[in-house]
Amino acid sequence: MGTFLCCNSINKKEPFVAKEKNDNILEDSSTSVHETGLLNDILKIDPLEVIVVQCANGYEYAQHGYDFNPIIEKELNNFENIIIKPFPLKTLMGVSYQGVFDKKYCPPIIEKVSADYLILTRFDKELYIGNSNKQRWGYELRVVNTKTLEQITAMEAHNLKNYTEIEKHIKHNIGTLKIAVENLK
Repeated sequence: MGTFLCCNSINKKEPFVAKEKNDNILEDSSTSVHETGLLNDILKIDPLEVIVVQCANGYEYAQHGYDFNPIIEKELNNFENIIIKPFPLKTLMGVSYQGVFDKKYCPPIIEKVSADYLILTRFDKELYIGNSNKQRWGYELRVVNTKTLEQITAMEAHNLKNYTEIEKHIKHNIGTLKIAVENLK
């Protein structure tokens, strides 16, 4: 007497087939298109929208050609998950945005703009117009989460010899600012 067993599944998964690539890594060909699509959806990161607010005490500096905000914007824009939105001058007409370097002054800005984070900037000293050799340079950056109003000081440098050292410091440490923005979620 013989026994005959048969298993026929309607929802059969394709069999595992190992393919050898040139570099001797085995590839699983059983992964369906649907599963790969889900994996890609999981790996997608929502971009963070950031506005760099005009420098709190930068008016006098800007008159002499010193403005590090464009450097911050340019360097942050190199990261795929950060979108730098241009500063909305027209939208903020009538809103006090000059001189802002603390979260308590941000709500009127946040009411008018759509961004996840604001970056607040300032030079750490008054501009010394006399002998430029006596001028010491520095800056501070704060990040404000527009949803929670949580604020952190993200980057700073003090007692630098000249303005170009501010630019170099920002470029060299831009990853620190990116991490600060990402961690303020």
